[in-house]
Amino acid sequence: MSLEAHLIESMTDIVFAKDLNGRYIAGNSAWAHLLGKTVDELTGLTDLDLFPADLAGSFRANDQAMLASGQAQSNEEWVTYPDGRSALLETVKTPLRDASGTVIGLVGVCREIACPR
Repeated sequence: MSLEAHLIESMTDIVFAKDLNGRYIAGNSAWAHLLGKTVDELTGLTDLDLFPADLAGSFRANDQAMLASGQAQSNEEWVTYPDGRSALLETVKTPLRDASGTVIGLVGVCREIACPR
């Protein structure tokens, strides 16, 4: 595993990356836990493969708005874990750039900020 992969995996926050078509290209085990699958099972899927259509559409709209602005953006998003527990996540998304600075996707980091008791 590369140093970058170890770094992402060491984070307790949910971390993921998507390409410009909205396909997941990377993530850590906290992200996989949220979705009840392994990282390998999630790689290549889109939000529409993983969430109800209205929620997936909202995620995609947030992605597109951030990419259009070229700047990091923060959103609050309710999610439901596989065990049925709901949580409010603060999600910060930022453009993912290659070595030449071209935007090739996005990176997201999510932190749970509230959950109903």
